[in-house]
Amino acid sequence: MVCVFAILSVYSLKFLNNFYTEAFVEDLKNYEDGIERFSINNVMLPTSPFFSTSIMPIITANIATITSLELESCHLQSTDVECISKFIKKNKVLGVLNLSQNELFGIDDCVAANQLSKAMKKHPELSFVNLSKTNLGANNEALKLVLEGSKGINSLIIDNNALDKEGLTLVTDFLQKKNALTEFSMASSLYEDGENISSCISKAKALKQCLVKNNTLEQLCLGSNLLGCNNRIFSKVMSGIKGSVSLVHLDLSDNGIRNMPSAKLVAKYLARNPSLIELDMSNNWMVTKSANVLIESLKKNTTLEHLSLKNNSMNVKIVPAIVDMLQSNSTLRSLNVQHNKVHNKKWELFNALCDPTSLDSIMNKSNHTCSIILNGRNQGNNEEELNNINQLKNEGEKIRYKVVLSASRKKDLYDPRSFEDVSLEIMPKVLELVQLEIGYNGYGKEITRKNLKEKDSRLNRLNNVYETIHQWPAFPSLFARGPGKGSLTKTGKLKRKREKRVPKVTDEDEDWEPSGSRQRKKRSGQSSSSSIVVGSGTRSRRSSAGTSISYADIENSEDES
Repeated sequence: MVCVFAILSVYSLKFLNNFYTEAFVEDLKNYEDGIERFSINNVMLPTSPFFSTSIMPIITANIATITSLELESCHLQSTDVECISKFIKKNKVLGVLNLSQNELFGIDDCVAANQLSKAMKKHPELSFVNLSKTNLGANNEALKLVLEGSKGINSLIIDNNALDKEGLTLVTDFLQKKNALTEFSMASSLYEDGENISSCISKAKALKQCLVKNNTLEQLCLGSNLLGCNNRIFSKVMSGIKGSVSLVHLDLSDNGIRNMPSAKLVAKYLARNPSLIELDMSNNWMVTKSANVLIESLKKNTTLEHLSLKNNSMNVKIVPAIVDMLQSNSTLRSLNVQHNKVHNKKWELFNALCDPTSLDSIMNKSNHTCSIILNGRNQGNNEEELNNINQLKNEGEKIRYKVVLSASRKKDLYDPRSFEDVSLEIMPKVLELVQLEIGYNGYGKEITRKNLKEKDSRLNRLNNVYETIHQWPAFPSLFARGPGKGSLTKTGKLKRKREKRVPKVTDEDEDWEPSGSRQRKKRSGQSSSSSIVVGSGTRSRRSSAGTSISYADIENSEDES
């Protein structure tokens, strides 16, 4: 039986004492057979040789089954890399290797890097390697060895390694050579003695050149490198990004891209409809004026599907631009605007996804593709439900769910003129949708987490729609039978011609009658006003002149005619 073993988020232990050490190892032995994923995360293990003598034997015992080895932030040292490299050489099924946040590579020691490089280079299945914050930037020779062994790797992560100019040159040379790399991340890595890439034009030129020449890279992360602090530097980097024809995911987060010139560079790139599908612009301190330029470019873009503007400095003035963009963009699938000052206009944002004014506005004036991530919680704005609806594939299903949702939160939908263009044949379906409520009796279980068995009797949506329709004088004529000779006067009284009674003309609608409806005979002593019977209850409505008009009156007038 294959099992998964993981130790997660143990921050309180600096080192395991003797008691915890024995319990720790015994716990590992309970999972000794058939381990598929082995993960130790944020546990400060005792110094060498504890890992090689106590934990590595258990890992080696599962050499035929482990496909993911994750040893993140657990106080590994360069001496532990030897036994890990031997395991990688003998293992034939490993796909994921995570050794991040461990001091593995010393300043003058290349032994560990050489062993790991050879093991990775010859492995048949290894595709993902994470060596973030492993001190690679302190030893360029070790960096060169690791890159040499990564030629067959699909995803390489070397974040937080403080690369100097020589180190960046090694990276850019590697990216230009033929390799299998499709994902590369060096967030917060382009630093040298406290200086970042924004202060070194030669670094930017090298990065531009390698991006233009590389034709395999699909995902690139350059986050937390302060690229936007120098417009000249950022222009070079963006030129390289524009020249990369294979990029589909780009992370430019936390780069200080807040001023107008930097925002315009990104906007021009998006307006050209590149192959990019996902763009992360979070944590850039971007103000409303700069964000407006970026949002405007999406009106022309037909390729981008995911955009994150999380943790910026936008205010409510950005909302009209977002709404305008959403009304013309049918490609975007998600827009993250969390932690910006736009909460006061949340209804305007969500109305862009579902305008509840009428059936026509829901169908034709609402965005049925994009989900807006505003605060991650439902605070009276149906954020979760709307986002789940927009993720559905069937367009008609999205509209039907939005009709139900809008009927619950907005009474504007009950405007009878919303139904003017709805054919009589599908009116029962429309009324049925309005009567439903998401969450009751399992309706919309994929949309909302609430599941109530019985509907509150006060929430009878069908009655609300009926009352509104009944108030509209033109609506009863939809249900009139015969040639329709009856007409209404200004006072609301029904004109009738005194003619001889003739046999009633048969009509294809003759036998139609709402289920459960009955006409009650007028009792003596009762008011002369007529009643409309719906189910088992009666409702009456009087005109402004005091005379009541009913469906029955119209039918009787036609029968007499």
